Amino acid sequence: MSDFNSIASAFAGHYYTTFDNYEARDGLASLYRPESMLTWEGSQLQGASSIVEQLKKPELKVVKHQIASQDSQPAPGNGVLVTVTGSLAIDNAFDKPMLFTETFNLAPIPGQPGGFFIYNQIFRLVFG
Repeated sequence: MSDFNSIASAFAGHYYTTFDNYEARDGLASLYRPESMLTWEGSQLQGASSIVEQLKKPELKVVKHQIASQDSQPAPGNGVLVTVTGSLAIDNAFDKPMLFTETFNLAPIPGQPGGFFIYNQIFRLVFG
């Protein structure tokens, strides 16, 4: 079995670095497939174009994530389950960060050894 912790760490680093650069955010589309699903604050989306459209909404133009923790486990079919917690600032409101939790189910890309795509993703802001 591959090193799921290394896969999770490399994935999270790439994902949040790309997300935090609005001009590069379209590049996240390569991480999704037609069967990929995102639940964003209770709204469900499927497929790369619908998901990236959500991630590129104007109100999310300036976003900066700060990761507090990351946990991972092996998943069925040689996948990797990744949960990330942290804070994010929107529109440079660094004095008012919002807490979030996000879970990714990474599935192997058939015919591409070592390649993964986001099969499932759940994002929630944490209020409390």
